[in-house]
Amino acid sequence: MQYAEGQIGRVFVVRIDDGEDFLVSMRRFIIDKGIQSGSVIFLGALMNGRMVTGPEEPVIPPVPHFVMFEGGWEVFGVGTIYPGEGGPHLHYHASVGRAGHALTGCLREKATTYLIVEAVILEFTGLQGRREFDEHTQTNLPVFGNKEKEDEGKKTSKSPQTPPDSAKAPEPEPKDELPTGLADIIRDLTQR
Repeated sequence: MQYAEGQIGRVFVVRIDDGEDFLVSMRRFIIDKGIQSGSVIFLGALMNGRMVTGPEEPVIPPVPHFVMFEGGWEVFGVGTIYPGEGGPHLHYHASVGRAGHALTGCLREKATTYLIVEAVILEFTGLQGRREFDEHTQTNLPVFGNKEKEDEGKKTSKSPQTPPDSAKAPEPEPKDELPTGLADIIRDLTQR
């Protein structure tokens, strides 16, 4: 586990209008305002978009399972902002729904606004955080704290500390598989 502590800086409310790409508009706004770290909360509707709804198979590194949606879907979600290669790195997760169908995942590449998306951006100050590429997972992960101090702490540590048995995470329970028919229906819906 890693963590960092900071404070709330500026607070922005943003309206993204019909036809604008939510992802492009938010990135442009965050760069224009010089926001380095923060959080985004948003709601509204998207005409169409692309999201990752999990991996193709639960292996590391994952191969993302992409799903397109179109036709005006309600949306709400959250995002994080950290410095990364080439400027601020934004990571959004959202749920979209339409006519009794719902998808949840990571918004990527495209998210065209339908009517309006409202967003609240909370800027973090004094926070030592960044997003870096991780070789093992082949993804960009948040890294917190001062890297030099982390490396120094690893060099001076005499032995790894293990938590007492009571502090260990519980073993995950086996997951039930979806019935074949339901799994096929969900796969069919998400491939449209």
